[in-house]
Amino acid sequence: MKSPLPFLFLTVISLLSTFNAGIANDVDEAKRYFSSAEGKFGKGDYQSAIADYTKAIELNPKFADAYLNRGEAKSEKGEYQEAIIDFTRVIELNPKSADAYNNRGIAKSEMGDKLGATADYTKAVEVNPLFVAAYINRAAVKVDLGDKDGVILDLLLASKLGDLGAKQWLTDNGISEW
Repeated sequence: MKSPLPFLFLTVISLLSTFNAGIANDVDEAKRYFSSAEGKFGKGDYQSAIADYTKAIELNPKFADAYLNRGEAKSEKGEYQEAIIDFTRVIELNPKSADAYNNRGIAKSEMGDKLGATADYTKAVEVNPLFVAAYINRAAVKVDLGDKDGVILDLLLASKLGDLGAKQWLTDNGISEW
C-alpha cells in the first residue's frame, strides 16, 4: 500500500498556492483602488477618494498609505476626529511615519488640541529631523500657546533647513540666525 503522505503534501501545496494567489489578487486590487483614489483626491473629490481608499483598506488592512491618504481626505472635509483615527492607524502600522505624526498634529490643532498637536509635531521631527513642515507647524501652534522662544527656535531650525518663509519672518522680526 502506498503512503498517503505524497498526496497530502501535494494537496497542502495546492491549497497554499491558491491562498497566496488570492492574497496577491487582493493586494493588486487594493493598489488599483488606491490609484483611483489618488486621482479623485487630486481633483478635490474627497468623498469618492475616501470610498476608494476604504475599499483598498478592506482588501489590504495593512495598507498604511491608504490610511494616511484617507486621513488627509477626511481632514480636507473637516472630519478631523475621523482623520486622527486613520493617522493613528498609520502610526500603529509604521511608527516611523513622520507624515502621520505631522498630519495628526494638524488635525489635533484644528480641533483645538494645541498640546496634542505640539507632541505630534515633536514626534515627527524626532522621526525625521529634516521635516521642515513639522517645524513650521509646531511654530504656528507655539504662537497660539504664547511660546515666543519656542516659535523662534522652530523657525531658526526651519530656516537652517532652507525654508525661505521662516528665514524671511526671522529677518522681518530682527532675529539673526547666528
